[in-house]
Amino acid sequence: MSQILIALVLGAIIGYFVKLSDKGTKINGRLQQIGVIFLLFSMGVSIGADSDIIKNLPTIGLKAFLFAVGTIACSIFTVYILSEKFLLNKSKGKSKELKEEVEESI
Repeated sequence: MSQILIALVLGAIIGYFVKLSDKGTKINGRLQQIGVIFLLFSMGVSIGADSDIIKNLPTIGLKAFLFAVGTIACSIFTVYILSEKFLLNKSKGKSKELKEEVEESI
């Protein structure tokens, strides 16, 4: 685990100080894409080889689905509450001030 974190931090530091050209950025993007594809492939092979995971796949899928639905619902609820508290109150206050300004000018 610490090796992964060290590699991530080291890569971020090098990326901060060494600027890539457009061609280098394109090559780096391709390498990242190949790395992710290889990672997903090797994870798929590991999952396919584990009979316990295959046996419990419906349960794992249901838990993942419920977790995703719960996360989305909580996110929507949080955004709704925060927008009601911060955004709509500000716009109501601004419209009240604007209405007062218009009434004063008449």
